[in-house]
Parts: sequence; structure tokens; C-alpha cells
Amino acid sequence: MSSVTLSLEYALAAISVAGFPALFVVFVLKGALIGKIFPTSVFLSGYVVLTTPTHVGAATIVILVTVAHVIGQFAVYTGSRRYGEEIVSAVPYLNFDPSSDRFRRVGDWFDRYGDVAVFGTNVIPWSRGLIAIPAGVSSYPRRRYLVHVSASTLLYHSVYVALPLLGLAAIA
Repeated sequence: MSSVTLSLEYALAAISVAGFPALFVVFVLKGALIGKIFPTSVFLSGYVVLTTPTHVGAATIVILVTVAHVIGQFAVYTGSRRYGEEIVSAVPYLNFDPSSDRFRRVGDWFDRYGDVAVFGTNVIPWSRGLIAIPAGVSSYPRRRYLVHVSASTLLYHSVYVALPLLGLAAIA
């Protein structure tokens, strides 16, 4: 068993015991780019499979993880706005270089597409949250940032909660 799989199993066990508060903390960290050390979207789907929530429970999970993730992303956005790209070096467990091609590509997307990039990068795995840095550095408007990030994050998490529920319904 790999260390990632074992870590994921321990995390899911902790979440099933600790419930919503732990789920909230995990997704704040994910939004703040710290949760990238393990696949939190798979973790979310696993949580849904373990708990098999009702429709109201599923909606509650989606709203909870969306709010938590947006709080984490907004912290990165605000830090970038105040401290610039150097905020990346202050984030623990983040193996991300502001001079890398990946960072420049996200910055180019932001420069070229603005609102669409803020929305779009939040529904694409592996680029989620990175747009907070160029958006913050450029003084992109807070309200617009929060609207686009909230909408895209709500869509993203809705899919990760709905798919396992549909899968469970199909095999039941």
C-alpha cells in the first residue's frame, strides 16, 4: 500500500469521526494551496461514499467545502495582493516556483482572459487556486474575484459530490 493511499485512508477515517469541522479545515487548507499534498477531490468523493448523505446532506457538504475552499483561496489572493508573488515561498508544503513555466502560464492566462481565467482555472484540476496569485498581485477587484471563484468552486465540488452519489444509486 502506498503512503498516499495510506494517508488518504487515515484522513477519511478521521473525517468520518470528526465530520464537518474536519472537512471544513481540510478544504480551507486546500484552497490555501496547502491541501495539495494529497488528492482532496478524491477525498471528498470518498467521504460522500462513506457517509451516503441525503440530497440535503449532499447540498450541505457542497456548500461547506465550497465556502471553506473560497476562504483558503481568498487568503492566498489577499496575501498576494499585499506581499506579491513572494507569498508562494511562505506557504508550507507548496512545491511551486514563481519563476516556473507553470506559474508564468497561469499568469499569462490571467492577463489574457481575466474573468474567464479566474472562473476556468477553478474548474480544472491541477490549476485550481493558482490564479489567486496573479489576480492578487494585479489588484483584480475583490468582489469579482469572490464571485468567479465561488461560482466555479461550487460547480467543481457539486460534480465531486454528485458523481459518487450517482454511482451509488446506479449500483443500488
